[in-house]
Amino acid sequence: MNGDFENFKEQVRSTADMVEIISGYVPLKKKGQNYWGCCPFHGEKTPSFSVNPGKSMFYCFGCHEGGDIFKFIMKIENCSFMDALKLLAGRYGIPIPEKQKTAAEIAREKQRDSIYSANELASKFFQACLTKTAYGEPALAYLAGRGIGKEIIAGFGIGYALNNFTALVSSLAKRGCQPQVLEAAGLAARGRDGYYDKFRNRVIIPIRDARGRIVGFGGRVLDNSTPKYLNTAETQWFNKRRLLFGLDIALKAIRKSGRAVVVEGYMDAISLHAAGFDNVVASMGTAFSQEQAKLLQRLADEVIFCYDSDSAGRKASVRAVSIAREAGLKVRIAGVPDGKDPDEYVRQHGSAAFAQVLAAAQNGIDFQIDETILQNNIANLAGKVEAVSNILPFLLECQNEIEASEHIRRLAQRLTIDEGLIAEEYRKAARRGGRQQTGQPTVIPEEKSAGIGQQAEELLLRLLLEQPQLCDECRAEVKETGFEDAVLAQLFDRLCELGTAYTTDKLNNVLDDASQTALARILAHQLPEGDMDKLMQDCLRQMRRLRLEKEYEKHRLLADEYERSADERFLSELMESQRIKNEIKKLYGNQNK
Repeated sequence: MNGDFENFKEQVRSTADMVEIISGYVPLKKKGQNYWGCCPFHGEKTPSFSVNPGKSMFYCFGCHEGGDIFKFIMKIENCSFMDALKLLAGRYGIPIPEKQKTAAEIAREKQRDSIYSANELASKFFQACLTKTAYGEPALAYLAGRGIGKEIIAGFGIGYALNNFTALVSSLAKRGCQPQVLEAAGLAARGRDGYYDKFRNRVIIPIRDARGRIVGFGGRVLDNSTPKYLNTAETQWFNKRRLLFGLDIALKAIRKSGRAVVVEGYMDAISLHAAGFDNVVASMGTAFSQEQAKLLQRLADEVIFCYDSDSAGRKASVRAVSIAREAGLKVRIAGVPDGKDPDEYVRQHGSAAFAQVLAAAQNGIDFQIDETILQNNIANLAGKVEAVSNILPFLLECQNEIEASEHIRRLAQRLTIDEGLIAEEYRKAARRGGRQQTGQPTVIPEEKSAGIGQQAEELLLRLLLEQPQLCDECRAEVKETGFEDAVLAQLFDRLCELGTAYTTDKLNNVLDDASQTALARILAHQLPEGDMDKLMQDCLRQMRRLRLEKEYEKHRLLADEYERSADERFLSELMESQRIKNEIKKLYGNQNK
């Protein structure tokens, strides 16, 4: 089966016309060997999205997304690799090889399909009750009072469950839907007198996954009865941790803006969509999960949490910041004034006022720090110490030491504590948490050198991708010099392993996500004309030189630091820096860097 699957995957890859497929999502225009257009993954007016038909790779110079045709479909359709593979296979009429399924697997698939079907039928029944019967008029009036009109009702598929114990069960039975299936879907329950509807006299909100399939329902009462909200019970199809309400509708707006707004409840999300905010989704509660963060990470660069302003909502926002940052998202927190929830605020104050709330959203870590300080009595030393201790875990989540240092500086000013003391506690916590701390001065390479080095490394790789037989000629020297960029180093190693058997597809198959993007970026550049052997030697020469310059700078700075602190290691570092300087002069003369 594994061999059949690999053959199937390669058949789909080789058959798929990348330019044709991508042109279905964004207009492309040929310039030189590549095709160009405006990137479908972020908003732009000047085309920076490149498609290389010869290598079957795409790359955007604006948002730096890149990869093969499978990655494009996964990104644009927000689906898994297998779903992308099946979608492309279906487009080109390529049969999908099926493994022999067990009886249990067949039964599960049959049950899953029957539940999806039951949910669709139930949704249509609820919508008809709302819009086509007199029974739905109070629910329509309730929705109108919340600013939700016909367009939003239709877009979200909102309906109404009759105030009747068997309306849904009886209606769907006439369409061949068994009550046992409705029970498994969470739409019905079994009592002494048979099956009865679980949702009654409620506005009904279908809950869909990212692909638009109804996996559950939420019901909201029209009066003050309890519970106010009733949701489908957790099942293998309906798992709130893996869902974001409204993502199927907000997906395009999120991708275009590069930003998602996350609220607590589906009524908040629906009201904000009605007010014109198309990139809003709901976590359906305050427990924002890693799975939800991963859903957004594939679509956006930034997330704004706009939870309720009560204590539970603010605590949830503190937790959510860490989860979203761990997924690589930029995070801000929008605080709704006057203790209101987003739904209530936008209805009372309008879209313009809510837009200002989002614009004023606070940096995620700053919010975490503020909330932590509020929980401690910083009027005394013990409270300040406790606050610092509770804030340190948030600082350890910073992406780099510069970001952490800036937060430490502001925290020291706010608590009127010596900045060095907080920095020392941060270093201790970092060591306990496994962060690398050498105790030596941090050497930050110059941006110019880093840029030149990466250019030389990428140009060398571009040459080797065109002429992989040259890998053997430069492998020993590259091993000694090394790559500054670990992603490019992995790409070089995998390319050397393939050798002359290299093809773009084979290389792409053995790379991780970051290296696939780097491959797409490198292939998006044209190789300069001229002597390829000389070009390779020039790249290697530049890489050697920059490695020596970096070593020289490292030892020079250490020598300066040791001299200031009267450390006896000063002399050995000075001698080493001079040795490297002499080597650079011997090899390259007095050329400018």
